[in-house]
Amino acid sequence: MRKTATDPIKSFTQRALFSFEQFGRHELANHAAAGAYAFLLSAVPALLVVFYLASLAADWFRLDIDSAISFIGPYIEIFGGSEAIKAFVGNPLTGFAGAFGLVNLVWAGRLFVVSMQRGVRVIYSSSGKVDPVRENVLTFAVEIILMLAVVTLIAASQLVRVLLGSVSWAPVRELLGAAVPFIAGLIPLAALWLFVFLTYKNVPPKRPLTRNALLASALCAIAYELFGLAIGFTMNTARYSLLYGILGNLVITLIKVYTFFWMYFLFAELMYTVENFDSLLFARFHRVQSAHGTPNVIERTLFSEPSRLVRKYSRHFPRGETVFRAGDGNKEAFYLYRGSVGVYLEQPRPGGSEPVSLVPEGEFFGEMACVLDEPRTAWAVAETDCTVFKLPPAVFKRYLAEDPEAMTRLLGLLAGRLRANNELIKRGPGR
Repeated sequence: MRKTATDPIKSFTQRALFSFEQFGRHELANHAAAGAYAFLLSAVPALLVVFYLASLAADWFRLDIDSAISFIGPYIEIFGGSEAIKAFVGNPLTGFAGAFGLVNLVWAGRLFVVSMQRGVRVIYSSSGKVDPVRENVLTFAVEIILMLAVVTLIAASQLVRVLLGSVSWAPVRELLGAAVPFIAGLIPLAALWLFVFLTYKNVPPKRPLTRNALLASALCAIAYELFGLAIGFTMNTARYSLLYGILGNLVITLIKVYTFFWMYFLFAELMYTVENFDSLLFARFHRVQSAHGTPNVIERTLFSEPSRLVRKYSRHFPRGETVFRAGDGNKEAFYLYRGSVGVYLEQPRPGGSEPVSLVPEGEFFGEMACVLDEPRTAWAVAETDCTVFKLPPAVFKRYLAEDPEAMTRLLGLLAGRLRANNELIKRGPGR
């Protein structure tokens, strides 16, 4: 089947539909709400650590801590303003008390990272075992790297300000004065993208391909930036501040944080969908093919004739051709799309024995070599001209994991074959 002009649109729609369906099935909107709540609890401890480290950096590089605080002033006003922060960084605890307090702040500040981990773990629950040691180490690593990155940005902004003040030639100063704010405006977006990419790449138990993590993280960062612009145009921050006081900024911040988590999990689902698209597509195609009644219009349009599966996995066998032989070491599972296939316990010969069973359309065969990882024990021969999907082990096993009813159907199929073999044994040879 050749690729048509509408295939890219159809493929995009299928991926988007799978992502939204899994987002709802995994109840990730609840995880997004939990993430926003965790952010509310962990933001203050995390900011205290950031400002403490920023004060140390300011002292080392002889920078003005007041200007460093003003760099991210909009992000701390919702938590009580900058005066409390100045008091904390101006008179920090020292010695054992300081170390103990810093450890407690880091521990409390990890909540939002844990929320992200748990959501991603739900998405990739069937992809691999979770290593508790790796999970905890990764949690603290992400948090510490994030805090150090913010401190680095604060210090860099102050160094740039000092360098601008030392430039005496007016044209250069004006050029830098115009370029620096533009670059500074891009830094938060780039930092957000980098954070999302690193977590997408490293948090899942089975690490996704780098290109898929890059794509999903870029889409997440761009979508969130567009949402932030829409919020700026449609919501009047001053009105919320007038009605709710300091809580006005907090309400808007929580809306943004919840939306970030919502988009973070949605695009993580998209990344998972892209990684396992063939298995998801085959599971839906098989469900549509085997469903009782008539599929709805969307299912018929998107999944009744999956051109991608036909192009990648379909094989045509003319009548009498062998599909596989006993003793073959290949581990693919086969799905009969069109025609009829006979299964033989011995090598079939013209005018010889009859097949022990006939595979009807819409049924798997040869799947035990894939499931048990053993050589094949029978022969499969095309009884008519037929079209077969030859599914690699990774695709077939992921299909079994994705379709809740697939394993039940497979067990029923195997039970039926076991009964047929028992009947054959009872009848004895030649009967």
